[in-house]
Amino acid sequence: MTDTPSKTRMSRSSVGPGRNLVVCCDGTTNEIGKQLSNVLKLYRIAEKSEQQLVFYQPGIGTVAMPDSWGKWRQKAHATFEMATGKGLDRDVLAAYRFLVENYREGDRIYLFGFSRGAYTVRVLAGMIYLVGLLRQHQANFAGYALKAYKNAKEDSNYATAHEFREIVRPYAQVPIEFLGVWDTVSSVIVPVWLSIFPKFHLEELPFASINPAVKVVRHAVAIHEYRRMFRLKNWANSQKFQPNRYSQATNHTKQDLREVWFNGCHSDIGGGFVEEESALSKFPLRWMLAQARNRGLRIRTQMVNHIVLGHPRVNARQYTKPSADGLLHTSLTTGWRLLEFLPKNAHRQEWHERKIWWKRFYFPRGEPRHIPPDSLIHISAIERFKDNEKERPRNWPASYVIEKAEGP
Repeated sequence: MTDTPSKTRMSRSSVGPGRNLVVCCDGTTNEIGKQLSNVLKLYRIAEKSEQQLVFYQPGIGTVAMPDSWGKWRQKAHATFEMATGKGLDRDVLAAYRFLVENYREGDRIYLFGFSRGAYTVRVLAGMIYLVGLLRQHQANFAGYALKAYKNAKEDSNYATAHEFREIVRPYAQVPIEFLGVWDTVSSVIVPVWLSIFPKFHLEELPFASINPAVKVVRHAVAIHEYRRMFRLKNWANSQKFQPNRYSQATNHTKQDLREVWFNGCHSDIGGGFVEEESALSKFPLRWMLAQARNRGLRIRTQMVNHIVLGHPRVNARQYTKPSADGLLHTSLTTGWRLLEFLPKNAHRQEWHERKIWWKRFYFPRGEPRHIPPDSLIHISAIERFKDNEKERPRNWPASYVIEKAEGP
């Protein structure tokens, strides 16, 4: 693909009064360093001003302790967090408190995340929808708000969350202007104490996939991800935009959703490889920036040209240009491959070519993701295989819709 100047003019879009509050939550082990994720690149590109406040949260499992023993302890703890997503509560609360401390009525909220950071911002949006956003002087109730939200999964009529709102009286209606996520995964394993020994299961939190408070959803997903611990968490189709869950109105608009498939494994979509191997990840980054800019996100054009399009700058770090023929990484390496031969519950099967044993379990063995018919596939993925369609991955759908370079 060629990059023309007309495609880089994305500094800002006309928006109404109020400020932009931008939350960026990174993926597992992603943090500030030499190997930048797309979340951190977006953070760098986003304008920081009185009209746009930007918050960055490093990923689950990051290491940030300076002394040697502290690093050793933190590394062990980080490994556990990576496997279970244990740090989710901490990260959700940090982002929630940022919004509590800064939100004013009329402000617009933008949420961005990659991997488990994507799940973090989806949980954050669900929490805002269910229990509300506290006012600044109520910040000390943030922990209680999260508890009320999480308890709702055991409460079919959400009585606990409703009682919390009645007592605390947070903002009644706080819409999410834009939710932009790269390859959401949600391996959050929690113990259930049925006896002296715990039973572990994957936790599903309320409104993390169905949330009427979100106006616009953009989800970039990986075609070539096969690991069992990185299964895709899709966003539900055909939702209404209804930020006030107690409203009796019936004339709601439709939620604006685009879930687009891109070439590459998990980190080819959300970034995090060395810059020289990041050509593929520039496509989902550029697409997300264009989509968010069209919805009012303020971004710096010069930084887009430099970081995303690879235009050189004097005395500055050089960035790779986007290329449909860029290196496509294999995430299913030896360590991860061993896990593929452990049994998995049959009701979680995605690829039906795997044999089910005794109607109870199967062995994933690098199970491809299912791409539904008529899915949106980015044009960069089409271009890579245009001269040899036989090289397309086995989960390539029979019918699909081409997503243009910068979306609609």
